[in-house]
Amino acid sequence: MAESNRMAGYADSWEELMKGVRNGASWSGGERNCCFLNARGKRFVNVSELSGINFNDDGRAIAICDWDRDGDQDLWLRNRTSPRLRLMINGSSGERSVLIRLEGVECNRDGIGAVVQLQRQSSSLIRSVRAGEMFLSQSSKWLHFGIGGSDTVGDFTVYWPGGGAENFHGAEAGGRYLLRQGAGFARKILEPDSAEMGSRVFLTRKNQRPSGGIFLPVAVPLPEVSFRDPAAKGHLLPVNDGATFLLLWGSSSGDSIRGLTGLEKARGKFKDAGIRVLALAVNDIDNAGQAYEAIESCGFDGTWGFIEQNSLAAILHWQAVLFDRHPRNEVPLGLLLNDKGQCVAIYRGRIIVDELLDDAGRLIGIDPLTRWHLAPPLQGTWFTNPVDDSYVGKIVREAYVNDKQ
Repeated sequence: MAESNRMAGYADSWEELMKGVRNGASWSGGERNCCFLNARGKRFVNVSELSGINFNDDGRAIAICDWDRDGDQDLWLRNRTSPRLRLMINGSSGERSVLIRLEGVECNRDGIGAVVQLQRQSSSLIRSVRAGEMFLSQSSKWLHFGIGGSDTVGDFTVYWPGGGAENFHGAEAGGRYLLRQGAGFARKILEPDSAEMGSRVFLTRKNQRPSGGIFLPVAVPLPEVSFRDPAAKGHLLPVNDGATFLLLWGSSSGDSIRGLTGLEKARGKFKDAGIRVLALAVNDIDNAGQAYEAIESCGFDGTWGFIEQNSLAAILHWQAVLFDRHPRNEVPLGLLLNDKGQCVAIYRGRIIVDELLDDAGRLIGIDPLTRWHLAPPLQGTWFTNPVDDSYVGKIVREAYVNDKQ
C-alpha cells in the first residue's frame, strides 16, 4: 500500500509539472545558452552576449558540426520553448582548418572512443570521437582542428580504442581526410557522405500568414456546445450542410469588434461559399448588455448569441489538449468547422476574412492525406502517415472526461 501511495504521489507530481510547462513555465529554470572563451588556458571569459547565442530561450541541447561545409563549426540549438530548433551559422573567415573522420578496422567502424592528436610547433591539439555528448546531443563525428592562418598541418597520431597508436601523414590545410586504421596516410575526401531524400510531395500553404490561422492535421471533433440566442432561448450547435465559422468574441476586445464588422461586410461572400457564421459572445450575465451594444455598434446582422460558460470552458480545454504548449484563453477565437461539425482550422486574434474564405475552400471536403500535408506552418512535410480520425476523437474525449473528473 505504501509503495502504491508513493507511485501515485510521483505520478501526481509529474502531472503538475507538465501542466506548469504547458502553461508557459520553464522546465528547469529558464536555462539560457552560455558561451565561454578559453583565454589561452588561463581562464574562461563569458562571451555569451557577443556570441549571439544567449537568446531568451529555455535551452536543452546543442550539437556541433560544419553544417555549411566551409571549414568552421556551426551550432544546432534545441530548446524547450519555441523555436524548438535554431541553426547558428558561423560567419568567421580567414582562419584555416582541417577536418578528420576515422574508420576503424580492428575496433568499431566509427572509431568511437579514439583520441586524435595533432602536433603543432609549440603545442598539440587533441580531439576525441564520442557517441554522444552534452545533454541529449550527438555532434558530428568529423573532428575539427583549427590551425589559424597556417598552410601546414603536420602529422596526426590516433590512439585507437583497445590500445595502439598510429601516425598519419599527408593532410593539408583546408581539406577533409579519412584516417583508416592501419593505412598510415590521410585519404582526402571531397565531400562528406550524404544521402539524397527520395521524391516526396510537398503540399503546404504560404508561410507567415498575417492571421496566424492553424490548420489541424486531422479534422477534430468539438465538445458539445450550447448557447442562448439574443432572446435567451437555448440551442445546441447545429451541424450545417456545409461549413460553419464559429467565432467566440467579447465586447471588451477590439479585435472581436473588428472581426464582427469584417464578417458582416463579407456576409454575402460567406453565403455564396455555403459557410454559416455563428458569433457567440463570452460575456456573462453581468455584462450581457455590453454585448448587445457591441452588436448594434458594428452593425452585425448575422446569427449570434451567448455561449454557456460550461461550453466555453469545454472549448478552451479542448483547445489546450490539442497543443503541447497551452494557448492563452483569449478572444476572439475562431473555429472553422466542416459539414460534420469537426474543426479543421483555428484562428486566434485578428480575423482576416479573405484568408478565412480561402482556407475554407481548401480545407472543406479534402482527403486525409492532403489535409495532413497542409498542416505544417512552414515549408515542408511530415515523415509519418496521417493518424486515424477515430484515434484523435478518442484522445480528445478521454482528456475531456479526465479533466471533468
